[in-house]
Amino acid sequence: MRDVLLHPLISSSFYNLVRLVAAYRCETRFLPRLLYLGVMTFLRQPVIWWEAAKYGRRIRGQQFEPPVFIVGHWRSGTTHLHNVMSQDPRFGRVTLLQAGMPNDFLTLSGIAQRRFARQLPEKRLMDNVPVSAEAPWEEEMALTSTGRMSFYHVSFFPRCMQRIFNEAVMFDGGNPVLIENWKHQYLNFLRKIQFAQPGMPLLLKNPANTARISLLREMFPGARFIHIHRNPYKVFVSTIHLYLKAQEAWGLHRPNRERLVRHVLDSYPQLMNAFFAERGALSEKELVDVSFRDLEDDAMGTMATIYRQLDLPNFDAAAPRFQAYLDSQRNYQKNVLPLTPEEHDEVGRRWGDVFEQLGYPV
Repeated sequence: MRDVLLHPLISSSFYNLVRLVAAYRCETRFLPRLLYLGVMTFLRQPVIWWEAAKYGRRIRGQQFEPPVFIVGHWRSGTTHLHNVMSQDPRFGRVTLLQAGMPNDFLTLSGIAQRRFARQLPEKRLMDNVPVSAEAPWEEEMALTSTGRMSFYHVSFFPRCMQRIFNEAVMFDGGNPVLIENWKHQYLNFLRKIQFAQPGMPLLLKNPANTARISLLREMFPGARFIHIHRNPYKVFVSTIHLYLKAQEAWGLHRPNRERLVRHVLDSYPQLMNAFFAERGALSEKELVDVSFRDLEDDAMGTMATIYRQLDLPNFDAAAPRFQAYLDSQRNYQKNVLPLTPEEHDEVGRRWGDVFEQLGYPV
């Protein structure tokens, strides 16, 4: 029952939910889940209208400080890096409450916020990372509730994974209509976040942005990027695990592991090659590459490298906060996930060029 109560689409506008189901359909067995979402989004619609009327003009006038973007394929260590860097108080950030309730978080009462917090599980679906309403979160989740241009929709419509990836992440090779739709959604939400944290540069973590570097530089002059990577074999098994857990909890289609494996094998090199094609245009002051292994083995040294290369201020002031957070995570237990010999061979064969670009042995 909790999975339904915490379904990301529960915060969607009713109109957006209708559009999504019209585009991707719902399997018959999941109609009760869809009915519940439909009733809840319909009942919450007046609150969404009220917030838009109350704050809309001020939100639209927001200007951004140059953000810092954390990118990298899903399950490459982006969350860990985001959690560490979010300890720096000079950064604004997206919280789980804001990402989960993007249409009305400004007007939620204290009672509603406490209710949201009480419903949260102790840990994320796919791993042992603790969850709280104020935890830093990725903005891609918010876009599920504001339009069609979010990769998170693969969690609800597994049969359409490749279509959603092609449209929401790769923009069908540069379709200007899709790009403008995404920019509209993205800027509307981030202006709201900036409005809630005025004058603070935003620290944003979003794996889907790995393929959007040139667009982000155009939209946010002066932006800086941190790309984190991890051994692709571990990325593969962890990504499969992530998608299956999310689709089992929230799907309006039945998950299919074979289809999922095909998607991950195809989409990982697409995403990474898009990043490789665009990273050459960035200077050393705009982009730093780090590995998840280095972040695990020498977190403070890695953080010092990031701040020094990107010319970010106040590392010495933030360092004790970084260390305190890292100390709190010393007992964290990672999942141990199996990789079959057949999948191991297929990953090495299909992703060989990416292994080489990132410096990992096949």
